[in-house]
Amino acid sequence: MRKLYFTLFLFCAITLTSCDPSQGILFTNKGESNVKVKLIINSQVKNDQLDEMKKGDSIVFNLIPHNPEEEDGYIYFGRGRWNDENISEISKSIKSIEIENDNYKMVYKSQPAIRNLLKENYKGIIMKSLNIKIDDDFFK
Repeated sequence: MRKLYFTLFLFCAITLTSCDPSQGILFTNKGESNVKVKLIINSQVKNDQLDEMKKGDSIVFNLIPHNPEEEDGYIYFGRGRWNDENISEISKSIKSIEIENDNYKMVYKSQPAIRNLLKENYKGIIMKSLNIKIDDDFFK
């Protein structure tokens, strides 16, 4: 019986440490009004994932609350783990991020502001994710 538990423990440990999570930025509307997220892409910095998603010079998400199909916007960057270097590289690819609802508009225009927004929303212990939750207090 002890061998069975050890084998099961070893299998779980190897499985959990060897899998690469997917890297992505998730924008989630947790507020009561519609939210528009607009990322202006820096055309001077090459990023295949952002270039593939953009229309014109930007990526726009219209996030509608209480609608599971439209309350999230996701940008997929492939497999791997987030770290400070990845976040810095992604922030260089973005000229600005505009987040607005019915009452407020926030614009992140500088590289330090964009990098800080991404780093502040980078959370988790083992499987860290970058999830920007936008609620009514986000704008205050």
